[in-house]
Amino acid sequence: MTTDRDLLIPVPKGRYAVGCNITKFIDEARTDPYDPNHEKRTVMVSLFYPIERSRSDGPSPVPCVPPKTAATLDAGLAQFGLPKIFGTIKLQISTATSLDATKDTGKFPLVLLSPGLTFSRHQYNALAQSIASEGYTVATMDHTHDTVIVEYPDSTHVQGKPPTHWDPQNKDRHEELLATRVEDARFVLTQLGNLDVVKTLVPGATRAFDTGRAAILGHSFGGTTAISTLMKDSRFVGAINMDGSQYGPLTNTEKPVLLFGRGEPSPRNRSNNPTWQLLWGHLKGKRWEVNLKDSEHLTFCDSPLLMNLSGMEKTVVTTKMVGTLDGARAFEVVTAYVKAFLGYVLSEEESPLLKAASDDFPEVILG
Repeated sequence: MTTDRDLLIPVPKGRYAVGCNITKFIDEARTDPYDPNHEKRTVMVSLFYPIERSRSDGPSPVPCVPPKTAATLDAGLAQFGLPKIFGTIKLQISTATSLDATKDTGKFPLVLLSPGLTFSRHQYNALAQSIASEGYTVATMDHTHDTVIVEYPDSTHVQGKPPTHWDPQNKDRHEELLATRVEDARFVLTQLGNLDVVKTLVPGATRAFDTGRAAILGHSFGGTTAISTLMKDSRFVGAINMDGSQYGPLTNTEKPVLLFGRGEPSPRNRSNNPTWQLLWGHLKGKRWEVNLKDSEHLTFCDSPLLMNLSGMEKTVVTTKMVGTLDGARAFEVVTAYVKAFLGYVLSEEESPLLKAASDDFPEVILG
C-alpha cells in the first residue's frame, strides 16, 4: 500500500520562516570504529535555520526524505502492514530573498538533535523545522552505521548495522556506541563554529554560530546521547532526553535538564525506569520531568504527525507505536514543551509550562 498523494507537513506557526541545507562532515581526527575499511568518521547533517518572513520566498514543497532513505523507511512500515508514506512527504521550506537576509543567521542559538538508535535524522524534520521557526538554528545528525541508512548528497549511502547488532544486553557495545555518538555531536558543534563551513550551509552568512552556548536534545538513544554530551562538553548548556534510558558513566551537572517521558496507560518515566532514577540524583541544577499521557515510544519523533496527515487508520499496531493521542495534538504537545525548555536555556525566557500543570496541555503530568 502506498499513499497516492503528496503529504505536506504544515508550515510552522513560529515567528520565522525556515530554510534548510544539508552537508556531509568528515572528521579527519577520527577513524570510524564501525567502518570495515577504516575510513574517517562521517556525519550527515541537516541544518534548519530561521529567516525573517518579510525577507523570505516560499515556502515551497521539497522532499522530506531522500529516495533511498524513503524506500528503506517505507519498507519498515510495510513489515507491519502499514502504507508507505515516506516517499510522498514534503517539507515546506523557504529561501532568503537576498544574501543580505541571512548575513546574521549566526546570531540564532544552536540546537543539536540526535535521533534514536537505528532512526534516521529525517524522522525528526518536522520537529526540527518547528523549533527553528521560533528563532533557533537546529542541526539534526545521522550517526553512521547505527542509523538504518545514511544517504549522501552524491547518492551513495551506508547501510546501518542490523538492529540485532545493538542488543541492549551488550553493555560494552552500547557504551562504545554512546561514546562515538557523543564525539559526533561535539564534532558537529565545532564545525558550526567555522565561518567557512557555515557559509556552505547558509548562503550570505557573515558570522559563524556561537558554539559556546548550545543545547542538545534527543529521542530514545539520542536522548541518552544528549545527556552524556551535556555532561562531557561545557559548550552545551542544556539537554532534553525524550524517552531514552540512560547508559554510560554519569557525572554531576548543574546545567538544566528536561526528562520527557510517558504517562499512563503505558508509563515509562522516573517511577519505573531505574536509569532515570539514578540520573535524577546527578542533576544538581534546574531539572524537570514531564510525562505525556496516551503516548508510546514513537510519539517523540514525527511519526504521530505523519500518520495523522496520511489519514492512516488507528489500529492495534499504530497504537503500540504512537499511542492513542491524536497525532497532530501529540506533535503540538511535544514541540511546546521542547520549545519551553529551549527558551529557558538559550533565551532566558521562563515558560509557565515548566512551572505548573497547564490547562492548555492536560495530557502532560509534571513529575
